[in-house]
Amino acid sequence: MSRIKRYNEFSNSGLAVILLNFERMKITHESPEKRVSSFTVEPLREYTDQEGSVEASRCIGCNICTQSCPASLDIGGYIRSTAAGDPAETVRIVFENLPFPAIIGRVCTHLCEDICVLNDTGGPIAIRHLKRFAADKFDDYGTILNVPRRKFIGKSVAVIGGGPAGLTAAYYLAIQGVSVTLFETMPELGGFMKSGIPRYRLPQDVLDKEIGFITGLGVEVKTSTRVGTDVKFSDLMREYDAVFIGVGNHKARMTGTPGSDAKGIVHATEFLQRVSYGEKINVGKNVVVIGGGFTANDASRTCLRLGAKKVYIMYRRRAIDRPGYPSSNAEEEMEEAIEESVEYLWEVTPFEYVSQDGKVSSVRYWQNEMVMEGRGRAKPVPKKEKVLELPADMVIEATGQETDFSFLEEEYLRQLRLTPQGHVIVDENGMTSIKGLFSGGDSTNINRDLITAVRDADTAVLGILNYLNVMDQIADERWLPFLDRWKKYSPTAAIKS
Repeated sequence: MSRIKRYNEFSNSGLAVILLNFERMKITHESPEKRVSSFTVEPLREYTDQEGSVEASRCIGCNICTQSCPASLDIGGYIRSTAAGDPAETVRIVFENLPFPAIIGRVCTHLCEDICVLNDTGGPIAIRHLKRFAADKFDDYGTILNVPRRKFIGKSVAVIGGGPAGLTAAYYLAIQGVSVTLFETMPELGGFMKSGIPRYRLPQDVLDKEIGFITGLGVEVKTSTRVGTDVKFSDLMREYDAVFIGVGNHKARMTGTPGSDAKGIVHATEFLQRVSYGEKINVGKNVVVIGGGFTANDASRTCLRLGAKKVYIMYRRRAIDRPGYPSSNAEEEMEEAIEESVEYLWEVTPFEYVSQDGKVSSVRYWQNEMVMEGRGRAKPVPKKEKVLELPADMVIEATGQETDFSFLEEEYLRQLRLTPQGHVIVDENGMTSIKGLFSGGDSTNINRDLITAVRDADTAVLGILNYLNVMDQIADERWLPFLDRWKKYSPTAAIKS
C-alpha cells in the first residue's frame, strides 16, 4: 500500500470517529518493590491485544503527531494498522524511517504525544507504547519485512560509531547495495542505547533483536576498534567512498567540586556504562546524584537496583527548569523514580565533597534562591549563610557530556566546522565542511535523543547516495528513508501555547 493511499484511507476511515470514549487505556506499572529488585523487570507492562486495539482505536486521524516527530514517522498510519489488529503492518510502516521499533517504543522522548489533540480529552494516544506493543510481537523482523538483497553496486561507506545514528545509516545504505563497514570502540554495538540506558528500561534481548537484524543484512562490524588508534581516520577517508560519523557525546564533563579527588565519585556516563557491561558496583547505602536530567534519573534508579537504601537527586534549579521539561516524557520518568523512592532536592548547590580515609562520606551544599534577571531564565543564587550536609557513600555527577574529537587528525580538525557549543555543522544533506564526510546524532544536533539521531542518519543516507551519484541505481524508493511527510510543527510552541 502506498504511503499516500494509506494516509487517505486512514483519514476517511471509521476509526477517525470510533465511539466517543476518549479515555486513555491505562498503562500498568509493575510494582516499585518488584522493579528495584531486578534489572530485568521493565517498569511498564505490555498492553494485552484487546488493550492495544482499544487504545489505538481512540485516534481521530488528524496526524498532527507526525509533524512533531523528528524522524517524520507515519504515526497515523501505524496507529491505524494497530487498531485493525495488524502489528506486522505497523512494524513495516515504522521501518520506512526507523529500524528500531521496539527500542524507540521504550525510550523515545515521544514529542508526538505532547501535541496529540486528545491531550486534554482523556489523554494523548499512547503512541510510544503502541509501537512497542506491535514490535514485541515478532522475534525476527525478517519474517514480515522481506528486505531486498541488492547486489553490491561498487561503493563503500565507513560508519564510525555503532549507536542509533550509525546503525540507521548502515541499515538503509546496506539495503541499497552499498558496502558498509561499521567501526565501534566498545565490545558491543548500540552506543548510548547499550552503555547509557539501563537494562530495566531497554532489555538486552531487545537490543540484540534489532541490532542483529541490521547487521544480518551484510554490514561488516568491527567492534573494540578505536578510530584514531587502531585505525587512522585519514585511512578511512582515503579507502572509502564516503564516511559517516555518529560518535555521540560520551566524554564526561565533571564539575570540579572541591573534594572530587576522593574515591566514590564518578560521572554518570562511566557509571552507567560499567553497570551495562555487567560490573557489580558497590554503591553503599547512601548515594547522591548531581544533575536533574534523564541521565540523573537513570543513575539514581540504577543505584537502587544495586542495593542503595537512600538515593538523592540534587539539582541547582527548580523542578520546572530541569532538562526535558515540559514534556510528558520528563513527567513520566520522574513519576517512576518517585515511585521507587528516589528523593529530589531542588534549588541546591553542592560546594564540597567531604571524604574520610580518602573516600567520599558526605556532600555539603547550600540552598538556592531563584532570582529573575530581566526576561531571562531564573538564576540560582546560593544562600551561603547556612551549610547543609547529606551522607554519601557514592556521588554520581550527571552533569553533561561532550563529543571527543581526538580520533581526528590535525588536518581534519582544522577543516571540521563546529558550532560554539561544539556540535558538528552539517548542510541539508548531512555533509560536514569536509567533502565526503557526513555526520549525525548527539555530536551533531542539540536534541541529543535517539529519534533525532535516527533523523540525522536518514538525512545523511540520502545525502551519501546523492554524493556517490548512485540514485539512478535505486531499484525501489520504498526502501529509502522517507524524510518529510508534512511540514514540521514546533513541539515547543505547542507546549507553550
